[in-house]
Amino acid sequence: MKLHVWVVTAALPLACAPSASPELMPTSSRFDTETEATAELVASMPDTIPCDSAVFVRASGSRQGVAAERGWLDRFYPGHSWYGQALLRRGKRSYDRLNFTRSDGRPTSVCFDITMFFGRSF
Repeated sequence: MKLHVWVVTAALPLACAPSASPELMPTSSRFDTETEATAELVASMPDTIPCDSAVFVRASGSRQGVAAERGWLDRFYPGHSWYGQALLRRGKRSYDRLNFTRSDGRPTSVCFDITMFFGRSF
């Protein structure tokens, strides 16, 4: 019985959409880790997405957030290289800036807004 309760408890955060207070929501961006990848959008992805229009990561914890970042990069920059990573803070917001090379060799930098999940372990 204890195992059953643990499985339900462990799965609950994954099943629920993360809720965020208004201060955790981004101010504006056309990018979000929940955005669907279309061929046109993938072809038009810029070489730089600055923190002013960062990709907003919706996640309830670090594991889900990192997975969302990686999944997003794989969808919108297929065949990208390994990336370098930098943590940035601006006011109350936290950002993860990833630098990598696109499959065609162009250097690229993408900033993710990780405020919603940064520092949360689940």
